[in-house]
Amino acid sequence: MSRLNRKIVVTMGDPTGIGPEVIRKALADRHPEEQPHFIVIGHHKDLGRLPASIEIIDVPYKTAGEGSLKFLDKAIDLIKAGAADALVTAPLSKEAVSRYHKNFVGHTEYLADAFGVKKFDMMFIARQVRLTIVTRHVPLKDVPKMITSKAVFNSIALMAKTLKEKFKIKAPKIAVLGLNPHAGEGGLLGQEDARCILPAIRKAQAQGINTQGPLPADTFFAFHMPCIFPSLVQRGVRGVHYDGIVAMYHDQGLAPLKGMYMNELVNFTAGLPFVRTSPAHGTAFDIAGKNKANPSSMQAALELACLLA
Repeated sequence: MSRLNRKIVVTMGDPTGIGPEVIRKALADRHPEEQPHFIVIGHHKDLGRLPASIEIIDVPYKTAGEGSLKFLDKAIDLIKAGAADALVTAPLSKEAVSRYHKNFVGHTEYLADAFGVKKFDMMFIARQVRLTIVTRHVPLKDVPKMITSKAVFNSIALMAKTLKEKFKIKAPKIAVLGLNPHAGEGGLLGQEDARCILPAIRKAQAQGINTQGPLPADTFFAFHMPCIFPSLVQRGVRGVHYDGIVAMYHDQGLAPLKGMYMNELVNFTAGLPFVRTSPAHGTAFDIAGKNKANPSSMQAALELACLLA
C-alpha cells in the first residue's frame, strides 16, 4: 500500500490540554499531495483551523474526560471497520477519564482490551533507540513483585517479534536491564536479577533470541549509546549497539530517554493488530492554550505511523 492510500486516524486527547495545539501545528506544514489521508477525531471548536485536506470527525462531549474517551472509542470503531490503517493519539488525562470510566488505566491497556490482545508493551522510539518497559504505570513499591520471569520473557519475545516484523531487523540484538543497582551485585543488592530476570534471558537465548543481561542500568545509557556522548567516542569508549532495550520499570527507561530525546520521542504500542503511536509527553495543562507547545513529538508520531502502517 502506498503512503497516499493510507488512512491515519488522530484522536485529539484531552480538549483542555495541548493535544489540539500540537495536532494543529504538526499538520499545518504537511503537503497533502505527499501524505496519507488524515482523519482527526475531536471537536472543531477545540481543534481550530486545520488544512482543508484534513478530515474532521466531530464528537460532542460534556466533560474533558468523557470527550477523551469518546474520541478514542470512535477511532477504535474506524480501525475495526477497516476505515483506518493506523492510530495516533494525542495525550489525555488518566485522572479526568477515570471520573468518566472508573477502570481506565491508559491508552495502551484500553486499546489492548478493545482488540482482545493479551501480550502488549509500550515501546519508546527515537532515532535508532527502541525501548520497552516490563511494568508500566504502577507505583514503584509494586514493581519488584511484578518482575517475574514470565513477564520479563514476554517483553523480550515481543520486542524481538516487533523488531523483526515492524522494523525489518532480521536478527535483532536485545539488551535487558537489571532491576536493582549494579544488576543486584551478585545478590548483595537484591535477588530479582538472578531469580527472575536471568532465567528469562536464558529462556530467550534458548529460543534463538540474541539477548544479553541483566545489565546495570546506571551505566548502560552512557556506554551503549555513545552517539549521545561525543567525548566518549573521542576516547574510544564504544559499547555494543543494541536494536532493542528492555527496562524493568517506567522511570528506569524513560528518565534517560526523555532527557536525551524528549522532543522526538514516540510511544508505539507493540502487540496490537494495527499501528498505534503517540507523542511521549503528557497534557501539559500549564501551557495549554498559550501557543507554547512544541509539536515535534507529535510530528514524529505521525511520521512513524505513516512509515509503519
